[in-house]
Amino acid sequence: MDILARRLTIISLLMVVFAMTVAAAVSADTQRRRHNYAGALADCTVHTAQFCEQAKL
Repeated sequence: MDILARRLTIISLLMVVFAMTVAAAVSADTQRRRHNYAGALADCTVHTAQFCEQAKL
């Protein structure tokens, strides 16, 4: 029974590390996409010129 509990603990810890890694990757990708989001849909008219300037950065 001790071996089973030890294996379950190890598997659970590995799953936690994997879940945190995936969450960090998704978060970084979301922030990267959000950075260019405003300028991507703007059509650079007089009303949206401020978004076009931000998108060039």
